[in-house]
Amino acid sequence: MTERTDYNLPGLARFNYWFGFAYLSKLGKLKGGKAEQHRFKSSLGTLLYDAGEKTLLEFARRNLPEQTRDIPILEIEAGEASAKRMAEFRKDMHPVLIKRAAAEWPAMKTFTLDFFEAQYGHIEVPINEEPNEHYADDGKPVPMSNFYRMRYHTVKDLIDSVRKNGDLSAKAIEDIMHVENDRLVKEYCDLGYIHQLSAYAQKKDSWLRKKYPIGKVISKQLFIQPERSHTLWHVEPGDNYFIQIAGRKRWRFVHPHYTPGMYPVVKDHSAYHASRIDGREAHDVIARRGFPLYSYVPKYTAVVEPGDILYMPNYWWHTVSNLPGSHTISLTFRTISDLNLLSPTWEILRYLDPTSWRIRKKMLKHGRLFDEDISASLFTYADQENDLRNGG
Repeated sequence: MTERTDYNLPGLARFNYWFGFAYLSKLGKLKGGKAEQHRFKSSLGTLLYDAGEKTLLEFARRNLPEQTRDIPILEIEAGEASAKRMAEFRKDMHPVLIKRAAAEWPAMKTFTLDFFEAQYGHIEVPINEEPNEHYADDGKPVPMSNFYRMRYHTVKDLIDSVRKNGDLSAKAIEDIMHVENDRLVKEYCDLGYIHQLSAYAQKKDSWLRKKYPIGKVISKQLFIQPERSHTLWHVEPGDNYFIQIAGRKRWRFVHPHYTPGMYPVVKDHSAYHASRIDGREAHDVIARRGFPLYSYVPKYTAVVEPGDILYMPNYWWHTVSNLPGSHTISLTFRTISDLNLLSPTWEILRYLDPTSWRIRKKMLKHGRLFDEDISASLFTYADQENDLRNGG
C-alpha cells in the first residue's frame, strides 16, 4: 500500500483543538507543575482541546496508515534558484534544498573552530547545556530540560567542549554576528544573495516594501554544535535560510497542517513553539509516552551538507540532528515573512502576545534580534533560569 501524504484532518476537530489551545494559552490555569506537563484546571479550553485531540486520533486510526518512511524534500542546484522558482516555493510554502549555493562564500574556508576561538574566544554567549539523554521507555514524556538548559559561557569554553563532543552547544547566537560592525556578515557572507532568494532585493525600494519589509533579513545567527547535538521538534515565525558551513545535518520536517499531531506545549508566549516529542524514538515508544497521533503525521527529510542553503518556510516543524563524523558550524538568516494562513492560530497568538510585541518593537528599532530575547523566548518554559535577561 502506498502511504498517503496529502490527507486533510477533519476541520471541526482541528477547530476545537486550536480554539482550546488558544484558550489555554491565554486563559488556562495550571493545577501545578510546568506548562509542558499540561495539568490545566477544567475549563472550556480543556474540553475543546481534549475533544479535538480525541476526534483527530479516532479519525487517524480509522482512515490513515502509519507513516513509516520520511519523504525527501526537493533538491535543486544553485543555478536553478531563479527568482521565479523561489517565488513558487514561497507561495507553496514548502522547503527546498539549494545545493552548493553558498560554496564560494568566504565563510566556507574561514569559519572554523580555530577561527572562532582565536578571534572571539573571550566573548560570552548564551550556550545550551544539552544533556540529550535517551530516556527509558516508561510511558512518561521526556522532560524538556533534557534539551533546554541555557547559561552564559565564553566562546573558548564552547569550543573546548565541542572538540570533546561535550554537552555545550551554540544554538542560534546572534550578538556575535554583529561585533566589529557586523564583520562576520559583511566580510564572509553574501547577504545580497539571501535577499535575492527572499525577493527583498527586487522590491526593497517600493513603497510597500519600505512599510512592510517582507523578505528582509532581521536575524543572523551562528550555530556551533558537537557531533552529538540534537533538537526537539520546534517551529518559529519568519522564513529561514540555513547555510551549512562544516559537518552534515539531517533535517526532518512536518507541514503546519499537522500541528495537532506534534503535541506542542501550550504556553503563554508565542515567539517559539516546541513539541514534547523526541523524534529519535520509535513510533510505539512515542505513543506510549502519550503522543499516539504522531505516528500518522507525514514527515519530510533532507541531509544538508557544506555549502548548501536550505529554505524553510515559517511555522514548518523541524528537528535536526548532526550526522556522525564531525561537529557542525552553520548559519541561519531569518527574514520577515508574509502571514502564514496555514497556521492562523500561531499568527493570532503571536499578535496577542506582549512578549512577541516587545521583541518585534526592539527588532524594528535596531534592525535585528538580540541573544537575550532569543534565549528567553526559546527556552524559558522549560526552565525559568533560561531567561538570560536576568543575568543567566
